[in-house]
Amino acid sequence: MTRKYWLNLTPSLLMAAGILLSTYVAGISAKSGLLVLAAPLLLSLTIVAADVLSSRLRGKPSAPSMVALLLAFAFLLASLIVIHNPAMVKMLIPLNGAAGWIALQRSNKPRTCTTV
Repeated sequence: MTRKYWLNLTPSLLMAAGILLSTYVAGISAKSGLLVLAAPLLLSLTIVAADVLSSRLRGKPSAPSMVALLLAFAFLLASLIVIHNPAMVKMLIPLNGAAGWIALQRSNKPRTCTTV
């Protein structure tokens, strides 16, 4: 496989590693009170970092998109809502991470304008 193929795959690999690491952190910090918020924060930072890396690889300015920032904020807010039950936070991380990365991949596709 070519080097360009692996470079284009890097944001997805970063996101997968972030989801796994965040789930692990949520699992080991489930009984430690507010430390359980470290996992959603880590995943939110991973979402923004993967989006920045993706835009940089496409040749655009290396800044997070509004979609990534909104998604990261919404995920943090959802985690704050269910913070009273750490098991729900642990369950929420993989679901939101996977759904978030799908949404970011769809927003990063170039749009074609078709005129009639």
